[in-house]
Amino acid sequence: MYFPFHGDGLLAPLGADGITARAAHAALVELDALGRETARGLDLTQELPETDLHKVLDLSTLWQPARKRPPSGVPGQAEHWDDKANKARRRLTQAVEKNLHEVSNTSGKPVTVLGADDCLDKRAEAFRACIAQDEPVVSVSASGCLRRWLSANDSSATSLSILTFIPGRPLYAAVVTPGTALLSDCSGSWRLTLADGWTAMTGEPLVADPDPSYIVLPSDLEPLGPALRRHYQELIFSRDTSSVIAQAVLGGAVPVAVHFTEHVLNSAIFPVAVGHGMVVRVDSGKLIEKPWDASRHLYKALTGEIPFGDEHVIARDLWAIKRATRILALERDLAAQAHPLDAPFDIPYEDELYGFSDFDDDDD
Repeated sequence: MYFPFHGDGLLAPLGADGITARAAHAALVELDALGRETARGLDLTQELPETDLHKVLDLSTLWQPARKRPPSGVPGQAEHWDDKANKARRRLTQAVEKNLHEVSNTSGKPVTVLGADDCLDKRAEAFRACIAQDEPVVSVSASGCLRRWLSANDSSATSLSILTFIPGRPLYAAVVTPGTALLSDCSGSWRLTLADGWTAMTGEPLVADPDPSYIVLPSDLEPLGPALRRHYQELIFSRDTSSVIAQAVLGGAVPVAVHFTEHVLNSAIFPVAVGHGMVVRVDSGKLIEKPWDASRHLYKALTGEIPFGDEHVIARDLWAIKRATRILALERDLAAQAHPLDAPFDIPYEDELYGFSDFDDDDD
């Protein structure tokens, strides 16, 4: 496969872009393997994971004392899928770790890969510690629900946020869904599929003309659905907005999305979206349009210099952001009214919801 990044990790060390690209490719390949295993089982030519191979060799599960065996029936099936999701998370991290340990980077130090152990807060502390010591580090964090993706084959159920720090280089980010990987930093953006390889996202975003009837929303906003349908005919609710934004906004015609950030390690979609030509309104109200501003903002949030906030609006342009922000503020305010008669009578005109009131009239 064509590798459009400087260095090969052998004769010439890789920078942050090359390290992130290899991590994203390894994760995408592993996601594809996990999906095929769930649908059709292991291929005869496919190498078994070490942990499963160990179980096959010693048949340890057959000789466990009764009190240590998993419960049977429905509880046992649920436990099986929980265990499968946990193994998938570990396999994804190990695939990235194995791939990166085979190559060198511009720092001259081995890369620390975080993602298989501990909670998000502890991994964030470890990430900050690596930055403070000028050590290269890569975080692989799964958002959404891996079990739902494995069980229901729902490609919008989960995604991976990959964040890369290489000393002396800007922060690099990638979002990996079951079908696509998207990368971005201060200098360029790329899209990867296993079928087509790498595609440079230069100039205008390589996406369809926007369809203003659609908006992507977190599932937490579903109670506002009936009210929001007065403004958007098609609401796409998702537990993992990162995956849907990557597919529907960056890869489709949906013009705007609301993203609940969860944890900063789960928010690679923020700089990736800016790098692919989108505009982001962060929780504080600040607008971020340039990739280097997005990289700096995320870096400061990772190091604890600034709070990351809870809600970002990602859109094609400022107009779409203003419209979505005003509509959400209006409907949240109306929903908070204790009684219908408490609702304000001076409802803004439709033009104001579209953001036109912010533009001054041209001077004659």
